[in-house]
Amino acid sequence: MRILKIGGSLITEKSENAFEVAREDVIERMADQIEGRLILVHGVGSFGHPHVKKFGLTPHGISKTHLACLKINNMFCVALTERGLNPVPIHPLEFFHQPDFDLVRELVDQGFIPVMHGDVVYENGRFRVISGDEIVRIFAERFDVEAVGFASDTQIIVDGKAVDFIDVSGAGDFLERIGAADGKHDVTGGMRGKLREAIRIAEKCDVYIFNGLERNAVRNFLKGMHVGTRVGRKNL
Repeated sequence: MRILKIGGSLITEKSENAFEVAREDVIERMADQIEGRLILVHGVGSFGHPHVKKFGLTPHGISKTHLACLKINNMFCVALTERGLNPVPIHPLEFFHQPDFDLVRELVDQGFIPVMHGDVVYENGRFRVISGDEIVRIFAERFDVEAVGFASDTQIIVDGKAVDFIDVSGAGDFLERIGAADGKHDVTGGMRGKLREAIRIAEKCDVYIFNGLERNAVRNFLKGMHVGTRVGRKNL
């Protein structure tokens, strides 16, 4: 089983003024490449971040944010069903209140694709934002996973150069050199937050951070090929 995260920067317009703008052509392209046994997580981009920034984690802001997240999740799931796949949307606000990881495993075993997304969650008496990247890490730690893939708008770039491999033992240097998501709505840490989660996951399995818009990149990851930046340990 693999875990694939498709970034909100791919499937939504995430520039400063965008507000609930889906990139339907990209959703279609991503859905065309989905195959195999996997858990799918997607970001919410301009369907989530702008609401949090505008309204905060007030009751109104939480309602607006969650409902917007459901919209983009539904769009993605519909695209998958149109291709003969069997997605089951799982919404973090409800799921993480009393998480049932056995159910998710059983869904995968029976041929379904659990589809989760960035959202707000309630824990320890308060609401907070949970990113798709964090959800991926939680599931990677729970399950026996072959590999994790983050389909983003770029692989890891440092000093203008694409990075092919990051050894977890020296990954701290890369975190220091990666900037925030300039010019985009992002309340979840951008590429730096993604790499931080990837480093934790790489203690269990290889992680690939790659440009999801490159030809067949998602399909190639799901087939077990090297795509983008691999985060892991050097082969002995």
